[in-house]
Parts: sequence; structure tokens; C-alpha cells
Amino acid sequence: MKFPAQLLEHREIETALDALAESVASGAIHMDAFRRARQLCIRHYAREEAFLARLAARDAALAAKLRGQHDEALELAAAFEEAESAGQSRDVLYLVRRFLAIVRHNIIEEERDVFPFAGDA
Repeated sequence: MKFPAQLLEHREIETALDALAESVASGAIHMDAFRRARQLCIRHYAREEAFLARLAARDAALAAKLRGQHDEALELAAAFEEAESAGQSRDVLYLVRRFLAIVRHNIIEEERDVFPFAGDA
């Protein structure tokens, strides 16, 4: 596999997601855990942009799909922050669960469906 930096970042994000998920399961969302996961995603998605640009030259639809997942994760994170600060507890739980799901889905899809076949993208 030619993507060791991405894989290491994925493992770091997954560890942060696990901590966040544990706090959700306990009934008290830890904002520090959420903010750590969000920051790791922001950093990772920015670094992955060069890869997506190269991938787009070979498969524009796939690159757009992955970029869309990144955008959705960050939009959910922003909406979560807004709902949390507004005290909208029902929305908060929904949004944090969606954030967890899309970030995990993106990692799985990249590692299973993209990295093994991307070659030198």
C-alpha cells in the first residue's frame, strides 16, 4: 500500500472517533473529544486534497464523491457546534452520530475501495 501517511492519520482519527463514540454512549458528549476528532479531520482532509486532485484526473466522479464526504463531515461538525451552543439536545445527538458515521464511512471507503486501486494517483 502506497498511503502510509493517510493510514496513520486514519488510525489517529479512528482513535478520536472511538473516544467521542464512548462519550455519546455514556449519554454525555465530551466536547473536547468532539473538537479533537473535528480538528484531526480538518487537518487530514486538507492534506488529502492533493491526492484527490490527482485522483480526479483519472476518476473525477470518485474524487468528487470522497470530497463530498469530507465536506459533509465538516458541515455536520459545524451544525453540531451550533446546535450544542443553542442547547438543542435532540439535534446534537443526531448530528454527532451522523458525524461519526460519515467520517467512519469515508475512512472505510478510501481504504477498501480507493487506496488499493489508486496506484500513483
